[in-house]
Amino acid sequence: MTARGGLLLALLVFSAVISVKYSIDQSYIQVSQLNSQLSLLKARYRQLAGLGSEAATEETEAATGSCSPKTQVAFAKTHKTGSSTLQNIFFRYGDAHGLTFAIPERSWMYSFKEPFNASMITGLPWAKLGFDLFVFHSVWNYPEVKKVLPSALYITLLRDPVNCYESNYVYMGLQNAFRMDINKYAQVKAAANVPRRPTAIIGKNQLLWDLGMPHSDMEDEQKVTQKISELDSQFDFVLLAEHFDESLVLLARRLCWDLSEVRYLKQNARKADKVSNITAEARGQLTTWLTADFRLYKHYQDKFQLEVEKYGKDQLDQDVATLRQLNEELTKDCVKEVADNSKLTGEFRMALDIVNGYVIDTTKPWCAPYARSEPNFSVQVRNKQKTRAGRARDKLLRGLDRDKLAEQRKVVQGG
Repeated sequence: MTARGGLLLALLVFSAVISVKYSIDQSYIQVSQLNSQLSLLKARYRQLAGLGSEAATEETEAATGSCSPKTQVAFAKTHKTGSSTLQNIFFRYGDAHGLTFAIPERSWMYSFKEPFNASMITGLPWAKLGFDLFVFHSVWNYPEVKKVLPSALYITLLRDPVNCYESNYVYMGLQNAFRMDINKYAQVKAAANVPRRPTAIIGKNQLLWDLGMPHSDMEDEQKVTQKISELDSQFDFVLLAEHFDESLVLLARRLCWDLSEVRYLKQNARKADKVSNITAEARGQLTTWLTADFRLYKHYQDKFQLEVEKYGKDQLDQDVATLRQLNEELTKDCVKEVADNSKLTGEFRMALDIVNGYVIDTTKPWCAPYARSEPNFSVQVRNKQKTRAGRARDKLLRGLDRDKLAEQRKVVQGG
């Protein structure tokens, strides 16, 4: 049998294995491992078959209806949009598949004092492993992220700007700093159209600021238009918080991931009594104040509807129902209680006390990643990458030592 035939046979065998239905507590680990092996076999077969180029691969996938899981993603993480839940999905996938995160050296987020720059991570020990996932908070800087991940799928997540601002306002403690609730703030500040403060990390038009727009440009309609056009050229797909499950289904297809890979427990959600009751008057004032963010949001609402039509509304509804069923089963299998930090310890303890986390069934180790907090997941990822980088360095040094010894032997034998 030829090498090509052998690899094709192996590919068919692995495809059959993956189609087997695993129990919920085994599927994540086992299917992830099998998918990784299948992906490698597919890549090798494409190479032997002369289909190695990206264009040829996409053409073949479109013709056959098959695809290979994509493992490189650049996610512009936005504040209070559900981004920690999406990040947890990437944490789990990357950790299970041995991918390398473009993670800051010490924190779980990049500096907000300046836009992201590739030099922040290219000198770190794990940079030599090659990066797969950029999923941490930053002041978005597409050209610099592109240097790190030139071939990734580029995505971000948006939310209704008023709801987004209210969440930031409470979560970041601004109602205490200003000594007024969101409704009073709308009457006093938003109605007066106060601009974003130059040094503010959280403030007016937070979505555009997170995506790299300077505060000084936000009041200029033409510059906002230019920024939206610029972002259009950068992102392959934009998720919407108000259609989170639908967005995940659409994203899963783009990534060629099974829906089980994007099931989730909601992360960093505030307690019910920490969510403001915004009056209709205040919402109107905030909507006018956040005009630039709403232009961005409405632009991607329209694009999202086109994505839905392309996917097929009936099929999308069916797949969303499947995802929600997976989430229900996950909650039933793993969650003993939704609780705050008064009952959470270790890797499940949240960054702030005003949000809920999960008391997990510790007899099922596979449950832990779904409830692990962002700071703790970041630490675990960083430590694993340090270890992997150390092993890679040691292997390289051993190889260099062997080469040096071989050269010495040649010199001796030649003499």
